[in-house]
Amino acid sequence: MYSVVFSATGSTKTIVRRFCRAFGVDAEEFDITREKSQVNQAFDAGDLVVFGVPSYGGRVPAPALDKIAACEGNGACAVLVVSYGNRDIDDTLLELADAVEKAGFRVVSAAAFVAQHSIFERVASGRPDAADFADIDAFAKKTSEKLPSASSCDDMSVVRVPGSRPYREFGGVPFIPEIVGACTACARCALECPVGAISFENPKSIDAARCISCMRCVAVCPLKGRSVCGLKFKMAAGVFTAKHSKRQGSRIYL
Repeated sequence: MYSVVFSATGSTKTIVRRFCRAFGVDAEEFDITREKSQVNQAFDAGDLVVFGVPSYGGRVPAPALDKIAACEGNGACAVLVVSYGNRDIDDTLLELADAVEKAGFRVVSAAAFVAQHSIFERVASGRPDAADFADIDAFAKKTSEKLPSASSCDDMSVVRVPGSRPYREFGGVPFIPEIVGACTACARCALECPVGAISFENPKSIDAARCISCMRCVAVCPLKGRSVCGLKFKMAAGVFTAKHSKRQGSRIYL
């Protein structure tokens, strides 16, 4: 069993690891979050691979798609896991399913779970929580029960996930993290940035044209010295929080 995970702030990885533990099998993890990361493994029909990504504006993060496209599925079974920040998943699962199938995998189950919003952190704060973990455990159990019912992934029924083609347009968000506190220029943010938007020579600066506002640099800063701020952000946060505070639940497709 393997997992392929893009997780800028760590929530998606937490969910995928919980799934793997509940499944009862040790999984070899491929973290594809860093810009230079890749999956150094050719899979085969006897493998089960869990793909985990967050939903950004209802889409799969572009860097994750590039890494998945380079995978060699060769008929391996795939489980899809999406985390979303309590708004909606829109076309994320469909886009992920299309990418995974194009890479040679067969999707056997899929699910979306709520995680604390990566930009507007008051939304779904503290999630995934105990109820979410219970849903993840149940999803793992149902997936494990489904697998022995067929001799191969090709014998399983097609998993239908929500979404539409063409996928919804997403032009990103206009919020770029900036230095708000102490910075020792350790360049941890430059090392971890999924798109190389932060240089090692000058880690205090971000290339706004490259930045995907994934909040990776905010999450990994050892001094918590980077954040999104400003009047426009505060106004947007207020509107978004008021509109999307109602608790959303898990979505499972088998």
